[in-house]
Order: sequence, then C-alpha cells, then structure tokens
Amino acid sequence: MRASGRSTREVLRALVARFRLLVPALIVALPPLAWVRDGTYRASLTTLGRDQGIFQYIAWAVTQGDVDYRDVRDVNGPLTHLVHMVFLALGGRDEHRFRVLDLATTGLTFAIVGACLPGIARAALGGKTRPVPTWAERAAWAFAAWVVLSAQYLMFLYWDLGQRETFCDWFLLPSMGLQLVAQGRMRDGKSGRILLAVAGVLSAIPWFGKPTFVFFTAAQVLCLALDHEVRMRLSRRLVIFGTGAAIGAGALLAFLVTYGDVHAFLHVSIVDVPAMYRFMMPRLPTEILALSWGGVRSALAAVTSLVMIALILDDQLPRRALAIALLPMCGLASVIAQGKGFPYHFHPVSAGLSLQWLLLVVWATERFGSRRGVVARVLPFAAAGALAMRVSALMATSPHVTALWLIDRGTTAELREGRPYVDAFKDSDFFPWEMRQAAAYLKEHTRPDERVQLYAMDPYVLFLAERRSATPYIYAYDLNADAALAGSWTTEGIHPTTAQAEHIRAIRDDHETDLLERLQKKPPAAFVFIDKAPLMTWEDSYYDFKMHNPRAGAWVDARYTETMAFGEVRIFFRNDRVPDAPQMVPSPAQ
Repeated sequence: MRASGRSTREVLRALVARFRLLVPALIVALPPLAWVRDGTYRASLTTLGRDQGIFQYIAWAVTQGDVDYRDVRDVNGPLTHLVHMVFLALGGRDEHRFRVLDLATTGLTFAIVGACLPGIARAALGGKTRPVPTWAERAAWAFAAWVVLSAQYLMFLYWDLGQRETFCDWFLLPSMGLQLVAQGRMRDGKSGRILLAVAGVLSAIPWFGKPTFVFFTAAQVLCLALDHEVRMRLSRRLVIFGTGAAIGAGALLAFLVTYGDVHAFLHVSIVDVPAMYRFMMPRLPTEILALSWGGVRSALAAVTSLVMIALILDDQLPRRALAIALLPMCGLASVIAQGKGFPYHFHPVSAGLSLQWLLLVVWATERFGSRRGVVARVLPFAAAGALAMRVSALMATSPHVTALWLIDRGTTAELREGRPYVDAFKDSDFFPWEMRQAAAYLKEHTRPDERVQLYAMDPYVLFLAERRSATPYIYAYDLNADAALAGSWTTEGIHPTTAQAEHIRAIRDDHETDLLERLQKKPPAAFVFIDKAPLMTWEDSYYDFKMHNPRAGAWVDARYTETMAFGEVRIFFRNDRVPDAPQMVPSPAQ
C-alpha cells in the first residue's frame, strides 16, 4: 500500500508539475483576450488602403490575362501578387473577406510559431531531463502566441495590415519555429531533417516579397552553424536547409515564369530600382530610428536581443534560440536597407520583439517552474503576468479597439457600401468613396473589353470597375520623376548626382515614349486622373500629366474630353466614346 501510495503521490505530483507548465501560458493569454478578440473583429471591418488596392488590381489583371511586370509595371516582388491572387480565388474581392483571410492566416502563423516554443529549456537539471512537451503545452503556448502577436499586429493602422511584410512574416515566423523544433529533435538524437527542410522552404519564399528578408535566412544559417548540440554534421545540416530553400525559391520562380515576364522583373529590380526608385522618399538610418512608430520598438528589440544573446553565451538559453534572438535586429536591418521607414516595414521588428518576450516566459517556466525555492517558483508566473499587463496596456490603445464607430457603420455589407462608412477612411490624398463612384461610372459606360488609363497612385479604381489598364504604367511616379529627382527631405539624406539625375530623366522619358506609342496603337476608352495624389508635383492631376508628359499630354488633350468628376477623381472619355449620359461634373460635396 505504501508503494501504491507513493506511486499515486508521484503521479499526482507529475500531473501538478505538468499543469504548472500550462498556467503561465493562460496567465499571458487570458487578460488581454477580450481586447484582442474585439480588435480583431473590428479590424476585419476596415476597408482596404492604397497598397492593398494596388495589389488587388495587379492580381486581378494577371488573372485576366495580363503578364506580370510586362503589362503591369510594379517594383514589388511576385509573392505579394501571388497572395492576392489566392485571396481573390477565396472570395477576397470583398474587402471584409480579404480582411478575414488576412487576420485568420496571420493568426494561424502566430499560433504555429507559439506551438514550437515549448521544450526550449529541456537541458538536464539536477540530473534529470525534462520530458518532451505535450500537445496540451504546445496548444496552450500556441494560444498565448496568437494573443500576444495578434496584439502587436493590431497596434498598426488598417493601412498597414495585410501588407507585404505581413505576407513575408507568414513564412518567416513558422520557418524559425520549425527550425527551433528541428534542432531540438536533432539534439536528442531524433530525426529533424524534414522539419529543417520545411524551415528552409519557408525561409526562402519571403525573398520574393522583399529581398531584404535574406537577412533572416542568414541568421537561421548562423544559428545552424553555431549549434554544437545538434548530432549531425554541419555540412549535412546546411545541405538539408539549403535544399529546402532551393525548393521554396524554385516554387516562386515557377510562379513568376508562369504569370510574369522574368526579363521585365529583373530589369525593374536590378536596373530601375537602384537607379530611380531608391531616391523616392528615402530616410537616413538616424531618421528611421527616430520615427515615433519604429523608434521605441527598435530600442526595446535591441535590449531584448542583447539579453537573449547574453543568456545564450552563458549557456542558459540553448544556441538554437539564436535565430529568434536575432529576429528583430534582422527586421531592423531590413527596414534600414529599404531606406523608407514606413510603419508596415516594422512588422518583423514588432512581431520578433513580442515573440522574444513570449519565448523568455516559456524558458522561465521550464527552467525554474519545477525548482525549489519561492523566488524560482514564482518567477515564471511573475514573468507571465508582466507580459500580460504589457499586452493589455497596449491593446487598450489599439486603433481597432478604440474604433467604436465601426460597430455603427460597418457591421453589415450594406453599411459598408454606404458613404458614412467609406468616407471615414478618406485622407488628404486617398479618396475611397470617390473612387467607388468613378468605378461605377466606368463600369456603366465602357465595355468589359475596353481599356482605361490611370494617372494617379490608386489603380484600385480600375479593379472596382473591372477594367484593365491601357499601358503598364499604373503609378504616376513612372511618368513624373520629380520625387526621385528631389531625393531625401533633408540635406543630409541621399540625392541624385547630376549624372544620376540625367539617368532618371532618361528612364522617365522612355516611359513617356512607350506610353504614347501604346496609346496611339490602341487608344483607351477613357482616362482617369486623380487630383492631390501622392508623388505628384501639382494638385491638378491633368495639369501635372501635361506638364511632365508634353508629348503624351498634347495627344490626350486633342482626343479626350472630361465628362465626369467625382470629387478629386476625374474621368476623360475619348471624343468618339463620350457617354450619352448627361455631361455634368459633381462638386466634391456631392
């Protein structure tokens, strides 16, 4: 009976110990859960911003037969176009559906990386080795990761959600999580080859969204090289990871070959971007680090990364955690390399910082949770509570949590089609309601096979009208190079030299020549000009077009007539295609 009693007590003690490993995850997740839930719901009710609208059009045009980078000129990688094509196939034409797809996929990837964290502190303690994490532990930390990482995601405005960095993070974060598990399995003498290969596949895919994501792959390779606990030759590890990376890169190259023009893509990426586009709205590293939306995140990330690296050097954290220790610093390197510093560029920095905090709580739970002594046993709960309070305090200020007006204006499809909802997203150079009116007008007065040329920065109007662009030039900055010629806003920033400026003008002139040749060969049914668009010199978009494109402007001026204006969105029809409808020009107030 005593043996039986001791056995029963041991079983109960083991169950209690297991349960103690779950409690910190629940402490982290439950306090901010209501805010994360409400914020996620309200974020799903927001409209699309400029960038999402751009890629919606490109994805749609490619599905209609246009060749990517040849018929639609873009400076972004094909991964973003692929994601939008998949979203369109899943019903993402509807803005609410698009938001739901983004939030669901983003949340799933957060949960996946969270499920990979348990087992980080399975080093021998007191002569004992911790058992393999249970599915309950992985599920609990997956839940906590969804809450914590969703919270940081919901601190970004609607404009910055569903962005290029978002899509890259979908692959990057699971890649790092799976590599963590793979190296842990190989440390224990088990096979982690498949997981490591999958990590390589996922690591390479973001290169085709933002090439600067190669920094993260370099950190993963470094982590593999320095992990002395892995029971596999270094060359073997690198071959497995590299093979996976080759497969991931091959898949995106296959997509590019199938739907795009490889030569046009390479020319834009290798020739035009460094020659022209890098001079548009650049910021110095010091300016980027001083930005209100990125400076604090970057400073906190630097501190946390240093703490984790110190723990690794002190053999408190295993070396397989190095990639996550470097994650936000690689994100910051990516931001600085791009030289722009827009809020959504900081997604990997923000997500990486939150992931680091969560990993440290998991580590504290496993490292100290079963030790004797009040301080050691309290530490995991204190760390979990501190993270929960931090997340809760942030979520209370989330722009989505505080957007109570969405409940009144955007909860149904009918409400989201009304002006009170759409106009709430209007900005000084973004006119979503007027674009919808113009799109409806174009759809009514042009045939589906007719083309429309845009001079602005919002081809979303073409997407809404279901009309393809007459030329590849969907961005005004391809025909107005003033922003590139101006360079940085500060005298200390980068500015084109005299020779570089001449090259920029030559690129722009080539664009106008190509534009005019295409227009003359097949005149579009209509032109759309949007006043006050960004990266233009003059608020009057038609005047701006004629001033910067004198040859094309004279040709358009002789053959097209303004027939309708919806606020800042102006529509010009070809003279022989002027609609029979009354020719009136509504004021912006209408």
